Order: sequence, then structure tokens, then C-alpha cells
Amino acid sequence: MFYDIIIIGGGPAGLTAGLYAGRGALNTLIIDRNQVGGTANTAPYVENYPGFDGIEGRELMRHFEEQVQQYVEIKEYAQVNSIEEVIGGLRVKTSKGDFDSKFIIISTGTTHKTLDAEGIEEYTGRGVSYCAVCDGSFFIDREALVIGGGNSAATEALYLNKIGVKCAIVHRRDQLRCDAKLQEDLQKNNIPVYWDSVVKAVRGDGVLEEVVLYNKKTDEETVVKTNGVFIAIGHNPNNQLAVDLELDLDDLGYIEVDENMLTSMPRVYAAGDITGQIKQIVAAAGQGAVASSDIHSKLV
Repeated sequence: MFYDIIIIGGGPAGLTAGLYAGRGALNTLIIDRNQVGGTANTAPYVENYPGFDGIEGRELMRHFEEQVQQYVEIKEYAQVNSIEEVIGGLRVKTSKGDFDSKFIIISTGTTHKTLDAEGIEEYTGRGVSYCAVCDGSFFIDREALVIGGGNSAATEALYLNKIGVKCAIVHRRDQLRCDAKLQEDLQKNNIPVYWDSVVKAVRGDGVLEEVVLYNKKTDEETVVKTNGVFIAIGHNPNNQLAVDLELDLDDLGYIEVDENMLTSMPRVYAAGDITGQIKQIVAAAGQGAVASSDIHSKLV
């Protein structure tokens, strides 16, 4: 089958692109290497998406998915291995077969950054986590540290506090980078911050028991007894397909696009966090709509 559009990545950008394409009567396939929803699935609580006063990330993405499934085909848990040019379009080779398309939208998103600290890899899944909504319930009535100073870290800390986890934030600077409202909420909930500090090591006997913090200003180390560490320090672009296609990337590895989300390669678009834009669900969705609408204008 020759699709009009194949969308690689089923996060907010990919699903919205699929919705616009499907409603525009374009034969469309969405491919995701995991469950659709992307990193939005791990958002503990979303309070800035229009139409919802507050909703868990996975629940919001379920609404996206149910709406999109009315119009397009979705293949989950299909790894895209390569993209090749063919007559009249592009061939996407995946672990579940090969699919041809006139246009492609890359919306592969990002992956959580990790810490370069002793024991992080060893204790991942045994106290170290990247998702409060996924693992927070294991730490109810226990203690945890959230690493980071942006919106993600503040949201994770507030969520953990809400479900009964005694938590604190560790930030490498002397002031947080998150929104003023989130800072206000942290203060109201008496969530403390270890300022000017970085994680030097995590330790334990089979499971995480303590974290060694290093204060960059005082040059002192502090051992903090804790049960969990939630890392929320940013993301790396999932850009291997873009690298293989030799698309233009910025200095951080994000895909460069024009005002219509077209990349440096004809027929290949990109949308969402992979473009390096502000990492917000509503922004990713908007880019997906722009990309799909531009393709539609070229096909009708």
C-alpha cells in the first residue's frame, strides 16, 4: 500500500498530524516504537492544555488516541530501521514490515537526560526513576529527591508531594528556572530545595538508600538518606533517523524546519519536540497540524 503520509512517532505532534491528515481524507499511517503518547504519557499532571483544568498526561493522550483512531491506522511497538527514497516517495523499513509513502513526518520526540554520577545506572529501577507518575506510588510515605530546576522537576515534585511522598528538590543553581506559579506552589507545599548542589553518587544495598550531594559553592559533600531519586533535567533529541537522512540539524541535534515544518529534504517534515521548540503539548500539537496541513495542500 502506498500511503499519502507516514508519521513516525505517536506523541502529541504525531497524533495531531494524523488527526488532520485523516480528516482531510489522506491515507495515513502512524508508527511508534512504543505505546503512543510519547513523553506526555509520563507527565504527572497537565494544567496548561486548553480545555482541561487539570488532567494526567496519559489520560490526555488517551483522548488524543481515541479521536485519531477514528481516521488513521496506528502501529505501536514497531521500530523504524531506515528510510529510503523510492519512485514517487519514500520507503519506511520497520520491524513490522516495509511501508511506502508520498510524504513523511518525523515526530520522534526526545529522551530523558540522565546524570553522570556514580550508581545511577546500577540503581535505575531500584530507586532511580525518570517518571513520577509511573513510579511515584512505590514511594508513598517514604522519601525522595527530585533532580532539576525547570518545569518538569517542579511538576514531578508537586505530584509526589500530592500523593504522599516526602520530597525535596536538588538544583545546581541558586534559583529555579520553572514558572513563577510552580515556584509559588512549591513554597506553599513546603517542598525544600538543596541549592547549588549536584548528585555525586547514589548508594545502597540492593536498593537505593542514600545520595551524596556536592555543593558547588561551599565545596562540601552531604549524605542524604532517601528512598528514591527522580531525574528531571531535560531531554536529548531522538534524531537517528534525521542523522541517517543527513537532514539539517541545529547545534543541539534538533531537526531544522521551515515555517511549514518542512526539513532540508523534500517530502520529509518534522514536528514536535524533535524540532527543538518549547516542550509543551499544545506547541507540539500545533506543529503537527501545520505539517499535515501543508502536505494536504500539496496533495489536493
